[in-house]
Amino acid sequence: MEAGRVLLERAAEGATRGRWVSMSRAKGLAITAMGPTVEIRQDPPREGTVVREVRDGVQREWATPGWRPDWAQGGAPVETFEWTGQRPVEDVTLEEKLQAVTRLRDRLQGRDPRIVQVMVRYQELVEENRVSTEAFDRRSRVGRVHFVAHLVVHQDGHSEYDYMGRGEIGGFELAAFEDAQIDRLVEQALRLLEAKPIEPGTYKVVTHPEVSGVLAHEAFGHGVEMDLFLSDRARAQRYIDQRVGSEFATIIDDPTLPGGFGGYPFDDDGMLAGPHVILDHGILKGGLADADAAMALHVPSGNGRRQDYSRKVYPRMSNTYFQPGTSSPEDLIAGVERGVYLQRVESGMEDPRNWGLQVTCHYGEEIRDGRLTGKLYRTLGMTGYVPEVLHSIDGAASDFAMWPGHCGKGWKEWLTNGTGGPHLRMTARLG
Repeated sequence: MEAGRVLLERAAEGATRGRWVSMSRAKGLAITAMGPTVEIRQDPPREGTVVREVRDGVQREWATPGWRPDWAQGGAPVETFEWTGQRPVEDVTLEEKLQAVTRLRDRLQGRDPRIVQVMVRYQELVEENRVSTEAFDRRSRVGRVHFVAHLVVHQDGHSEYDYMGRGEIGGFELAAFEDAQIDRLVEQALRLLEAKPIEPGTYKVVTHPEVSGVLAHEAFGHGVEMDLFLSDRARAQRYIDQRVGSEFATIIDDPTLPGGFGGYPFDDDGMLAGPHVILDHGILKGGLADADAAMALHVPSGNGRRQDYSRKVYPRMSNTYFQPGTSSPEDLIAGVERGVYLQRVESGMEDPRNWGLQVTCHYGEEIRDGRLTGKLYRTLGMTGYVPEVLHSIDGAASDFAMWPGHCGKGWKEWLTNGTGGPHLRMTARLG
């Protein structure tokens, strides 16, 4: 107890001297319905205050539980950001949230005798942040909603699944699906019962925007988080201003993208957020930095994020996506003689040092003579060397969509992120 009191006193002293105080508070709710069982989980709010000071050329931080506005600096201009949607989740009753979950579960159950399990999950997270310095006092409230339905079907001893979901910054208005989306989910899950493994090899592929987004995240997401530049663990640092992809490959990270699940108005260093061009028509332009990396490498900051107040700030992705082109998805498919339309992501991995890449897709559909044949392949692994894959992109559609995700740095430091883009056409190894 005595040690804790001493640390608290030092943090308070640093707040006065250091002129940099960050407060954060996060409150979440999860409702899951699986069959007749409904589970509600609401953890206590996690809140804390971080004090940063620089003395004798050394930067120190103290983190302590609790929201401590009395430590904030006074007199600086106040900037307020409210990103909570049309219906902020804090204004909606628990009963209405429960009804949204159970109503969707009931709409899915019984649609076909081959449906053996339905799971619907609603998750909300409200994050409140304040960073106070002598120069500014920035405050935000950001709401994130993730709504997903998962369907398992079974026939002749074989089971398959599919899911649909949406996740954005906003409010309770996001917790809804249209009838056509529900119909497609059931239809696709049943079609997967007939899916076959693909013969391993190199194919011309068209990627759905969900797959395109994970490709951007894995190709030049982690590999350009610039703390890896400082530790010489990212190959990308040696290729700045060099061509590493085709003219159709433009990758952007933008925390301010409207609705993007990984967004924020200012980062955990207090720096205002904005878009960063990572890849510009195939030319590697730069990376993502927190305040420390920005100072060391003389680059813009704005991508410093921490899992919570008790963790370190790292350069991290926010909403990472390929920029759209001018073609239509149908035109991209029409240009494929023999290939695969890749859809639905299961996972992704990357190797920033050696530029290896792997994206696992839940299924793909055969393309023959420029048309989708209806034949499905299940669980396809897409692998390659990052520049080879990016150089092979020969078309980008004009459509655009984003998907929600959660991303770790290594096996820890979990944060929300968004991935997306248009349909893309490229060459890749599948297996």
